[in-house]
Amino acid sequence: MKIGVIDGIDGADGAPDEARLQRLSHAEVQGYAAVWVDVRPGLPASAGRSLFAAAQIAESTHSVRVGLRSPLPGDLHPLRLAEDLAVLDILSGGRLDWAPTGPLAPEFLEIVLLAWRGEPFAHEGERYAFPELRCLPVPEQQPHPGLWLGPAQEPPPAAAPERTGEMLTLEPGSTAPAGVSAARVPGRARGLIYPISARGGAAPRDWLAGLDAWRIHFDPEWVLIWPEAGSGDEDLIAETQSRFAEQALSLSA
Repeated sequence: MKIGVIDGIDGADGAPDEARLQRLSHAEVQGYAAVWVDVRPGLPASAGRSLFAAAQIAESTHSVRVGLRSPLPGDLHPLRLAEDLAVLDILSGGRLDWAPTGPLAPEFLEIVLLAWRGEPFAHEGERYAFPELRCLPVPEQQPHPGLWLGPAQEPPPAAAPERTGEMLTLEPGSTAPAGVSAARVPGRARGLIYPISARGGAAPRDWLAGLDAWRIHFDPEWVLIWPEAGSGDEDLIAETQSRFAEQALSLSA
């Protein structure tokens, strides 16, 4: 099990993105194995600001996986998104993981995955149509960067099983994600987003006990902690991220 950290980067909760991005980049020094940025539904999705945030983390780190979790953008052509994400994968040295969220448009996602192959292809579907073309650049990771979908989302035909995983999100105080089986889809990796907070007197031993219970129940390859999710208190978030790293990263392997 490997442990990373995730946080939102839109600044909607009052926390400045620059301080947040510096803290997230510092996670590599603290021993985390992945750093993800999250975009809330209803905000600009994978284009623009969120890509710049992920790019900044990629440029300021060397070995961590760099994740982008965001809704599919309805106002952006899938070929453009394929190009932008491919550039981000190249910039990161092949460290990109992508988790499109919300109601997935199968046609959109399939076009992105086919474009990443770097082979000529044409498409005619319900929303998009274009003649045979080749989309460049192609990502460094082939056949595509890591693709993480929700538990109820079926991978499109172009998705490579060995590069596709299932990402579960726990809500603070919840017993388990609704309708999610502890049994994994054979051959499909599993990740877990785990919110932690020091509010109410919780301490690393409490976070570790909760993490151990979820690890036994879901057997994830990856756990992304979300320190003080949505609090906007950057000082408290930084302290929680640091305290977890000091106590828990010995579990990461």
